[in-house]
Amino acid sequence: MREETGPDSQDVTPRTGGGSGPGAAAADTVTLRLVMPDRWLEQVEELPLDMSVESAKRIGLRKLLMRSGDDPDDYYVEYAEREVRDESQTLAELGVQAREILSIRKYDLGHYPRYRG
Repeated sequence: MREETGPDSQDVTPRTGGGSGPGAAAADTVTLRLVMPDRWLEQVEELPLDMSVESAKRIGLRKLLMRSGDDPDDYYVEYAEREVRDESQTLAELGVQAREILSIRKYDLGHYPRYRG
């Protein structure tokens, strides 16, 4: 049986090493889409796998909103349509793959921030 490796292949594993084409990244980085669906904003970023989800959120807020005055605690992150409860975990621990999406959403009346007491 022949393994498919051409452009029509369904393989979506992250590329590693020195390639320079689309999706190519170093072995310790991943290319992600950071989105704010409520504002129709999107940014593609190559981030280190050992970066925390909270740090990725901070980068996303700064780049998507083009300002640095927003409090990251006013926002939460969703991965695979579920809230990431522990934003201190790394992207690798979260299990993100190349070209996946991290959604950054503002807490609102329909989604309250977690009580920290």
